[in-house]
Amino acid sequence: MLSIIYGEALKLKRSKMLWLIVLGALLPVVLNYFVARHQIGDAKSIVWQQLFQENLMLLVALMGPALFALFTGYIFAREYTERTINSFLTVPRSRVLLLLGKYVIMLPVIVATIALSFGLTLVSGFILRHEPLTVDALQDAGLRYLILIATQYALISVAATVSLFGKSYIPAMGLGVFAVISELTIMQSKYIMYYPWSAPLNLVMENFSPTFNNTALGVTVLAIAFFLPLLFNIAYYRRADVHSG
Repeated sequence: MLSIIYGEALKLKRSKMLWLIVLGALLPVVLNYFVARHQIGDAKSIVWQQLFQENLMLLVALMGPALFALFTGYIFAREYTERTINSFLTVPRSRVLLLLGKYVIMLPVIVATIALSFGLTLVSGFILRHEPLTVDALQDAGLRYLILIATQYALISVAATVSLFGKSYIPAMGLGVFAVISELTIMQSKYIMYYPWSAPLNLVMENFSPTFNNTALGVTVLAIAFFLPLLFNIAYYRRADVHSG
């Protein structure tokens, strides 16, 4: 299994997709920085909790679903797009392990993006006029970023399914765009916790939609969104025709 993960890491290291980690972490911070700078004016200081909340909002609602769907599509469909799927599926390794290796490599991608965004948010806050950063504020933000990592990772199975079925990263990219657009509509309704891409808003953000907040329901929806496509992907990989690339 370690050799499979190492192979996936090498393939990712040689690609230019890694720059998307930096871009995905940086864009929300830059946007958040200029918004905060405009809001505080000359007399006020930023509130750390608000700064983190706004960065989290941009990540969970806009950047995360689109970026991680694209990344997932690239990692899971790379062998199809590069016409190496025949060689990949005939290596002396379990196909299930080959698939799980792709799942494993997505975790550090998501962690790196969100951790970098967290660090850059801290830097941007210190650049601006700011209130003292307390341990409580830092711990609260850290916990919410960890929840964000978990929720975004739970969504990769759906993107993996559409990329494998379409044998390209383009369907996953389309899914990411659709997820953002649909989520912006559903998050205003009572069905926010029933939709996998809008449920993270209530799980990550503080009191985003307290009237319809149901943590157990949100976790259940995300678990279903992760494990059902995972089972389908395992079955698909086991039966995949080596001549399909």
